[in-house]
Amino acid sequence: MAFNNTVKLTGNIGNEPRIIETETNTFASFSIATTDTYKDEEGNWQNKETIWHDVLVFNPKAVEMLKSLKKGTRLELTGSLSYRPFEIEVNGKTINKKEVSILANKVEQAPLVKKNEAA
Repeated sequence: MAFNNTVKLTGNIGNEPRIIETETNTFASFSIATTDTYKDEEGNWQNKETIWHDVLVFNPKAVEMLKSLKKGTRLELTGSLSYRPFEIEVNGKTINKKEVSILANKVEQAPLVKKNEAA
């Protein structure tokens, strides 16, 4: 089986995960921030732009684990990209857009890597 739509992210939780219960499902929703770093010409570490990702988790074990996590917790997650269409109106004109989320099937706490270790 080929896994062509696989995403792996390591970052920090933006807010405590929201646990949502419906008649048929329980899932978690949260955002994760990722920031790449690099060494400049003088050997100093620099951060690139922080990017926020919306994450949905349906795996029951991962949802349970997320219930105890707080804002700022470092996570590593593996999942797939999911696109949902929606419409917005701008100046009386309807525009079709797609919103992207990550459907995570594996979520683990990730160790903090010191910048001098990630060379």
